[in-house]
Amino acid sequence: MRRPEEDRAGARRGPLSDEKARRTAAGHPALPAQAFAELLGDGDWQVVEAAAANPSLPAAVMAQLLPRT
Repeated sequence: MRRPEEDRAGARRGPLSDEKARRTAAGHPALPAQAFAELLGDGDWQVVEAAAANPSLPAAVMAQLLPRT
């Protein structure tokens, strides 16, 4: 029997295989923190841009995106 968290993770991956869905999800303020890594590394620049501009982007992830001086 599958655990509920496995079901949720599978459901999340399914829709995110669609390009338009990834763009929409990347900008959604309720995006789970663990989804940012995948979306920030996406091959579609619009997905990456939406994820980077998401107001829920964790500060630690944001710091990794900034250039170091």
